Amino acid sequence: MFYKVTTFDRRSLGLRKNPTILTFPLKKWIKSPVVREGSSDEGGIWLAISLSNAKHLKKYMFDHYRKRCRIFRASIGEVLFRNSYRVKTDKVRCEMEVLE
Repeated sequence: MFYKVTTFDRRSLGLRKNPTILTFPLKKWIKSPVVREGSSDEGGIWLAISLSNAKHLKKYMFDHYRKRCRIFRASIGEVLFRNSYRVKTDKVRCEMEVLE
């Protein structure tokens, strides 16, 4: 299971000047409009690998931008890139909100 951090209205955070803002409804697959393998920020949807990484990102968004965020457990499609704290995929399905 992976963790998707979204704005309060379930939209992409828009970090790293991401021009592609997606909306993530519950229990519906959302595909990236562009798919590129590798570590580039473009061409996929990024998720946190652990709940602690997702919480850190949520705190970062509030501390730096005063944006309140939500965390969802999510299923993913094909792994396009992975490092120690996040994964990039071609599609995401938010399963349920993680309540703190």
